[in-house]
Amino acid sequence: MINFPPHKSDDFMTAPIFETEKALNRVHNKKDLLERVIDIFVKSLMERKDVIERELNNENWETLATMAHSIKGSSWTIGAQRLGNIAYKMEKAADQKDLAFFRQLFEIFKTCVQQFIEFDKKL
Repeated sequence: MINFPPHKSDDFMTAPIFETEKALNRVHNKKDLLERVIDIFVKSLMERKDVIERELNNENWETLATMAHSIKGSSWTIGAQRLGNIAYKMEKAADQKDLAFFRQLFEIFKTCVQQFIEFDKKL
């Protein structure tokens, strides 16, 4: 098993919560479309977070890795860099079946989700 070094939340907090310009470019500068995409993203994000919470207790590593991978991709695509970065580390921790590290990352992830939601309210 490869052990990743412990991370503090500051390691992930340096990435932007949301890259607005990048996201707007992806939807051809249509703000109303971006708002709908973000709404769908947040709904999906919350569902995946709930699955992770449930499957973490079962140590279902395949599902945990799949959920983290999915969050990583959708986050980076939409411009939620911070969420994508932490999901990337979560995916790697799940691949290594490192329960303690995954739990630590998941706590940071939940904080990042809340930050994204608060940021979204200001858009």
